[in-house]
Amino acid sequence: MSNQTPDAVTTSELATQLALLTEENHELRIINQLSMELHQLNDVQAVTDYVANTLASALGFEDCAIYLMDCELQLVRFSAAGSRNVTADCGHSRLTLQQGIVGYCAATRATQRVQDTRNNQHYLFDMSESLSELAVPVVDEGEVLAVIDSEHHQVNYFTSHHQRVLETVATILASKLRRLQTLAQLEESVDKLEYAEKLQKSLYEIASFSYFADDLSEFYSHVHQVVSALIYAPNFFIALYDEEKEHLYFPYFVDTRGDQDPSQVFPKEILKNSLTGYVFRTDQPLLVTREQLTDFYQQQQLKVYGEMPECWLGVPFRSGDTVHGVVVVQSYIEQIHYELADQELLTFVAQHISNALERVFSERKLQHQALHDSLTGLPNRALFLDRVHHAFLRMQRFPEQKLAVMYLDLDKFKAVNDTYGHAVGDAFLVAVAKQLKHCMRQSDTLARLGGDEFAILLEDVDELATIEEVAQRILHSLQRPVEVNGQALLASTSIGISFCQLDAPGLIPDELIRRADIAMYQAKKDGRGVYRVYDESMQADEIPGWNIEQALKIALNDNQLLLVYQPIMTLASNAIQGFEALVRWPHPEQGMVMPDQFIPIAEQSRLIIRLDHYVLRQALRQLAYWYAGGHRFYVSVNVSGPTVSEPGFVPWLQELIQQYGIPCHCLALELTERALIENMLQAKESLQQLRKLGIRILLDDFGTGYSSLSYLSEFRLDVLKIDRSFIANMQDDKQDHPIVNTIIALAKTLQLSVVAEGIETLEQQQVLSRLGCDYGQGYWFAKPLSAEQTMAWLRDSHEA
Repeated sequence: MSNQTPDAVTTSELATQLALLTEENHELRIINQLSMELHQLNDVQAVTDYVANTLASALGFEDCAIYLMDCELQLVRFSAAGSRNVTADCGHSRLTLQQGIVGYCAATRATQRVQDTRNNQHYLFDMSESLSELAVPVVDEGEVLAVIDSEHHQVNYFTSHHQRVLETVATILASKLRRLQTLAQLEESVDKLEYAEKLQKSLYEIASFSYFADDLSEFYSHVHQVVSALIYAPNFFIALYDEEKEHLYFPYFVDTRGDQDPSQVFPKEILKNSLTGYVFRTDQPLLVTREQLTDFYQQQQLKVYGEMPECWLGVPFRSGDTVHGVVVVQSYIEQIHYELADQELLTFVAQHISNALERVFSERKLQHQALHDSLTGLPNRALFLDRVHHAFLRMQRFPEQKLAVMYLDLDKFKAVNDTYGHAVGDAFLVAVAKQLKHCMRQSDTLARLGGDEFAILLEDVDELATIEEVAQRILHSLQRPVEVNGQALLASTSIGISFCQLDAPGLIPDELIRRADIAMYQAKKDGRGVYRVYDESMQADEIPGWNIEQALKIALNDNQLLLVYQPIMTLASNAIQGFEALVRWPHPEQGMVMPDQFIPIAEQSRLIIRLDHYVLRQALRQLAYWYAGGHRFYVSVNVSGPTVSEPGFVPWLQELIQQYGIPCHCLALELTERALIENMLQAKESLQQLRKLGIRILLDDFGTGYSSLSYLSEFRLDVLKIDRSFIANMQDDKQDHPIVNTIIALAKTLQLSVVAEGIETLEQQQVLSRLGCDYGQGYWFAKPLSAEQTMAWLRDSHEA
């Protein structure tokens, strides 16, 4: 039986209830105050600082710390009050999941109230030994955002009241942190959107400007302005490497701590010991801070150029397969460092710089190629004519500055090609060009006009004697042997000179060049290896072939030459096998000029190679048109010895065939016996390559040349063509035809087909067919036809 009175029991219960109400009221005041204050705060650091300080002071805790979960799922001590309000390098400022009671709390998403840490396996000693610890997770929609943690040196310090307060505060903090997180993401999205729009606009400007940029210095400056609007870039430079000259230079350089003359160049050795050179060599972006630079310099054995930056960012840009340049930004301010986003931006910018350079350099290269000879690098005919015209204009302004033109043609250059091959011939031309340069002044212009023809423009000359001294110097220089691939070759030239004075009546630039050309032909006529000065007594009409050669050059340049096509028929059945392409020259003044008039001149002047290339292009273009229309015959083209002996002829022809998209077996080449033996080794090699491609080889005009069986065994041919002179007198089968019989028998022995040229009657066709001749062509079947006439003839033949 209890000794307590009813009044005593009631008083005890009331006291307990009062204590509970007081405790609840205290909790409510803490929570209410915290809720009101947190509503005013919009910064994560301010929020967590306030919560930690409020809990520590209001609940009388020795300490209170708030750990935030970062993107790497680590808990970072973000705010702390009391004994754990220390710098980040003190105590456990970063914890992983399951590490310590805080880590275990986050991992389990459950409150951990530990009354005696000595009996808890998760306890982790921090600033000082604690015997009690209370850790509460801050969770929103199942995601742990933070952990509120308090420690105390007494056992059983934390109560259920403390736990309730911290759990309620954790709920409020979770909501606040999530709102701040959402707001931050929204602000970040807006910032990113604004930056993206700004970036897109800026990069579009760079891309647009790179396409239209002609002045690179203006382009570099514009790029710098755009980059500066996006990242910190008062120190910005572009480095380029010239592979031909082997030096590094800086076409654009802006720096607050230094300056660089754009004309200054550095030897290639700087690529081995500088930051810029490192990016060149590795072809990789480099982002380094001042702290990293010292070690980097030592490891890579680099030198310091200029003042040490706080941060350096360099990005390479390429041209084809090689690094062409580097774009760099650097900061001298300790608080300003670059990030990977800046590197990505600069990489994009570098690509557009590369595109602009590629376009400008390509245009300059194409322009240079269009105006310079590919073999010697000298100005070509077009550039030479332009400079002569400009020299005329200057002479009109300054009459005392007279000018002259020299026209040079190497004597017997063909013998060099025929004896040693075209590779040696090309090297010989390059060596001669160098010798000619040594005989001239810096202000004079030396040009290669084509083949073995050169021209020199001499400006600001006072008298004819000065020009003749240059001519004598050239003739004397070329008397010394030219060393080419171990061969000592003698060079000789014939020089024509045209001296221009302002008072010369009717003299224009083209006439000045024409006169020098006429004088050169006169020098050749007078024995070669001499110079002649033009005078009125020299008449171009008296120089054999001069007019035809000049007109042929114009005809080739202006596409005046035409092709006609003569059918090649099967004699036994009259089936169409193919066509022979024949060149014709409709001269605007003289009418039709036949091949026997201009081809010998072309062979003498080395225009024959240009002529062969011209005919092959025209024939293949027409053949491609026919092939696309379903016609499956072949076209044969006559090719000269110099052309087929060119080392680069077969690759050139193969590329041309591929360009027109036709099979190689649709093309046949006709060569004469002389063409085969002029340069037998090179011709044999070319023919092997041609037959490997599937191009047929026809031996034209057989029996009219060397008629040696020994050379036939040297070459693998497909067809022998019997010259028309052996066909002309064939009438009927009653006659003996020993030569034709022998040629056909020889062809059959060598397993070659036979084509007879010049068939003009039915009787000739029948006789040749009985003798075993396979194919024929001539007026009996059709005369040479234009491309349009050929199509009409094909339709008529098909209908017949």
